[in-house]
Amino acid sequence: MNGFDWYYDDLQQVGLDFDDAAQVATYDDRQQSDPAAERALLDRLEVRAGDHLADLGCGTGIFACEAARRAARVYAVDISATMLARVTSRAAAAGLTNVRPVRAGFLSFDPGPTTLDAITTKFALHHLPDFWKAMALVRLNRMLKPGGRLFLRDVIFSFLPAEAPQAVEQWIGWMLANTGYTRAEVVTHVRDEHSTFAWIIEGLLERTGFGLRWSSVDGPTYASYYAEKMTTV
Repeated sequence: MNGFDWYYDDLQQVGLDFDDAAQVATYDDRQQSDPAAERALLDRLEVRAGDHLADLGCGTGIFACEAARRAARVYAVDISATMLARVTSRAAAAGLTNVRPVRAGFLSFDPGPTTLDAITTKFALHHLPDFWKAMALVRLNRMLKPGGRLFLRDVIFSFLPAEAPQAVEQWIGWMLANTGYTRAEVVTHVRDEHSTFAWIIEGLLERTGFGLRWSSVDGPTYASYYAEKMTTV
């Protein structure tokens, strides 16, 4: 499929430049990364010995390395070479030999069909426009074994479109009060990246062969979805 001249280049940086060393150095603090929380999430996602898992948009690899302590193989996938260098050093320091860093995105990562038991992605799918989110979910479906699991967390809007001005300003205020991001950086996310509405994400999951096991909406700007591959598309 990616031989077409209209195919999206998913190795391009959209919004903030996470190949920049300064962005990578502050990433974990800004994202409030917590290994204990990642272990709790792995429990909830039923990750077990023997699983082959891919974490797309892996960042500095905290989740990927925690997953590798219990799974057979973990693909740590990111478009940022600087992030992947951090993943490599983190895995080496922990003595984890089953973490495989891969420079790729949703539309270029290719472990082969029906090779994965689980796929996770947090705060990464918003880098794609909605059409390409759908194409990405088709590809993830085909990577998963029958009954394979997908966990998706992102900036996902549950407010009504008409409420956007007030809701976005409230979210920007929350980000300034609770993270290290500046207003300019948060504005870049809203203006230049592709966060979308919950009803769009839910429709895309349904139409790309997934059935929801559970979902969680955290206020008007965050949501998580845990889905199972029901059919191959």
